[in-house]
Amino acid sequence: MTEGEAPHADLLRGIAANPAAGTAVLRRLLVPAGRPAWPGFGLRPLPADFVDLALDSAERRVRSGVAGNPWLADAHCLRLARDPVDLVALQAVAGRRVRLRPRPLPDEAVELVLLGTFPRETELLTRDEILSEVHTMGVLPNAFRRRMADHPEPELRRQVCPYINALPPAQRAALLADPDPGVRAAAERAVGPRHLTPQEWEEQATSERARYYFYQVSVLPPEVLADALAERDLLPALARNPHLPPEAVRTLAADVDPGVRAVTARHPLLTPELMAQLAADPDPGVRHRLAGHPALTPDLIGLLAADPDPVVAARAAADPAPRDPARGRVLDETTPRESPHGYRRIDFGTVDEPLDAPAVEWYQACAASPLPLLRRAAATCPHLDGPAVRRLAADEDEQVRDLLALHHLGAPPALLLDAYLRHLGERERLRLRPAFPRAGLPVGLARHADHQVRELAAADPEFDGDPEVLLADPHRTVRLAAAANPRLGPERAAELLADPDLREGAAANPQLGEERLHALLDEVLGE
Repeated sequence: MTEGEAPHADLLRGIAANPAAGTAVLRRLLVPAGRPAWPGFGLRPLPADFVDLALDSAERRVRSGVAGNPWLADAHCLRLARDPVDLVALQAVAGRRVRLRPRPLPDEAVELVLLGTFPRETELLTRDEILSEVHTMGVLPNAFRRRMADHPEPELRRQVCPYINALPPAQRAALLADPDPGVRAAAERAVGPRHLTPQEWEEQATSERARYYFYQVSVLPPEVLADALAERDLLPALARNPHLPPEAVRTLAADVDPGVRAVTARHPLLTPELMAQLAADPDPGVRHRLAGHPALTPDLIGLLAADPDPVVAARAAADPAPRDPARGRVLDETTPRESPHGYRRIDFGTVDEPLDAPAVEWYQACAASPLPLLRRAAATCPHLDGPAVRRLAADEDEQVRDLLALHHLGAPPALLLDAYLRHLGERERLRLRPAFPRAGLPVGLARHADHQVRELAAADPEFDGDPEVLLADPHRTVRLAAAANPRLGPERAAELLADPDLREGAAANPQLGEERLHALLDEVLGE
């Protein structure tokens, strides 16, 4: 228990986390004295009848604790989306742990919050704040956005318009010709360039962040463009602007900074002359960016496919003419990057597919390609069939195996564990996957330098080492996991309840059983 906590808060948290705590135990935590346990309602699978009880609670914090649970059934998600408190409803569709769900939320739950049609007793957030949270916090998978574009409700079609340029061509055209004038106007604003006036620049470009935004997306007045070309720190932002005049593109393509040239190498207004110039650039990063340009000519594709840099050559060879922009985006996002966390943003238990996704047949063909980059692209498809998954799971390329583990719910347990060891930023998500291995882990994990890896061994009910060693581990999360391990036996678990450092973990040990948990609650709650 930490300083300032309520008495017995650690025991209450442990009891809430105990897999042996069924509805009869958990319902006793719903009283005001059980408040320290309420956040724990989002940290473990809960019995369905207990969830029903908790959602009937008048206490908002109880419902909010349950709302963050990534294992909830669809029916419970719908109840929470109709919660009379807006913060609870938002937590149900946009909470941090909800974003880790192995399966997407039901469409109806998300639609209820996006449409704002369900009456709320409280309005702690404005309508715009709610929409901003849902649209920007990695909640909405792109498959849902594609469905929004065809939804019978005009408001949902309007909300998808900011993403119109990434939608398939048929959906873009439909939104621009939508029968609803509000949808048409939103679509036209999204596809049309924003012409920035000098007055708007003076009033709105008051910070570096604001200038960075305008440099990327706006048609700039000549005097502003001249200043932008002189502001070297923001040249990469300017190089992304699709509305630049040809002379500005030429200037950026010849910039002394290879980082600026690399960004410019994807500019849609590159002429064949500039492409040839960049194909001969001494920096391989520039040539690599150019190798993925959707309008690259067949001659330049062939030239770059023979590039002395293997990464440049692979990117060019993987995407022959005629090029498909959707395929190119997938290849860009699976190309190796400096950061191990550089893969496409993950929304649920799998990496979200692009808005304009290539056909599954292309991914299937990529899975059998001799080119590692194409096999990496295949590994990002969550719809691969069983034979392709098995082939990629045994691939000699480590990145293929890691990408499959991060993207596909059918990835085998061994791949999930390997990805856990290598990809620190995805560990919480990987542990929520149903196939993640929890028992019979390699004994050597208990001696790993990383405490999060030792924690896996400490929680393994088949751990074949000395649990007392892990109970004395220098990191508290490892000690708590060891104290919660059912391999300890009921007597040892009961002994640890007297240890101030370990009793939270001991209270989570299923060896205690419901009778002992009820007795603990009698002591703690004074009932």
